[in-house]
Amino acid sequence: MGILKHPTLLSLVINAGAFSIYDANDLSNVDESCASALSADINCHPHTRSFVRLQYRSSPENITLTDEICVESCSVSLRNWFNTVAEKGNGDDFKTDTVPMQLGGNIWAGWNETCIKDLKTERYCNDIIDEFSQLGDDMPWEDICHPCYRRRLAIKQSSRYSIYNENYKEKLEKVYKTCGSSGSTDILPPLIPGEKEPPFCFKDKWYTTKEGDICDSISKYKAVSGAMLYMGNQVVINDCHKIPEGLGLCVPTLCKTYYVKPEDTCFSIEMALGLPPRSIRMFNSWIDRDCNKLRGGTDLWGKSISVSPLGDAKTLAVIKEIWSDQGVLSIGNQPNALRTPPPEDVEVAKGTALHCGSCHVVKKSDTCDDLCENNNTFHRYRLY
Repeated sequence: MGILKHPTLLSLVINAGAFSIYDANDLSNVDESCASALSADINCHPHTRSFVRLQYRSSPENITLTDEICVESCSVSLRNWFNTVAEKGNGDDFKTDTVPMQLGGNIWAGWNETCIKDLKTERYCNDIIDEFSQLGDDMPWEDICHPCYRRRLAIKQSSRYSIYNENYKEKLEKVYKTCGSSGSTDILPPLIPGEKEPPFCFKDKWYTTKEGDICDSISKYKAVSGAMLYMGNQVVINDCHKIPEGLGLCVPTLCKTYYVKPEDTCFSIEMALGLPPRSIRMFNSWIDRDCNKLRGGTDLWGKSISVSPLGDAKTLAVIKEIWSDQGVLSIGNQPNALRTPPPEDVEVAKGTALHCGSCHVVKKSDTCDDLCENNNTFHRYRLY
């Protein structure tokens, strides 16, 4: 079994006008022909070795440097290295989590993304894209439909050694839809297929989205917190206001909910529902102490917020019945704090709270330190 060590960027072996990804001395456990292929020189500008790191390939911001990187001989050398390693190394049983061509493939993909040129102006596409007025949802039509922008996304899509993902897939789909062109937008399979684990959902309750669904409408329909719906599904929900049809969403644990109105505050909701002070914040951990995030959060994730502990009506009724004699104070997702009345046959000191976490009848031998230590509390600056 060959053990293939992944070198860090600084450990790449560099010669004049060339570099190698692996040192032959580190490949003693690899088949000789494969080791020779892996440690072969790549005849490219030394800057090219930085492409081994997966990231967005921006312009080098230096025409002379870019010209030195983007020579045809470099592309040929990368292709030869890749194909030779694929031929000589793929049959070996490597003890690694990827394929032998991974690092060279990263560099080759980086070279391709860096060296795309606009066919009309002969300028590098990255330099042209850098001059766009803005990127994102508000890009003007002429920028979205610029050949460089389309080719830049398409070349990412065509390689399994790029950072093409759902975000870039959405951008490329928008280009094809807006500009009247077509092409593949699929995310290519990973280099080493892994076993796909079934998605986890605590209660195994799912909702399939329909056209026009948003976090607000779904959370209101399912009687759950909009924020919890988003937070439990943020891997698949990019925007609560733009949810694709046919998406399977995990429905969070039920709770009593309240649909926030424009004039509401945390205090007004607590007063209207007869809740103790700070309950809204306790049941919705994303709301800040001053309740300033109530408006922005509900605009983003939906107007339904939690106004009870998690659990359906039957569960909450059982909890209430079990603990009613002890006065359960629910604090949202944290453990419940029980209020314990003092013993009936003792005199309570003047000014003492009548309902505490626990009560202690003072004995003659008691000291403050003993009481603190035995009850896991603190005294002055000492914490037990």
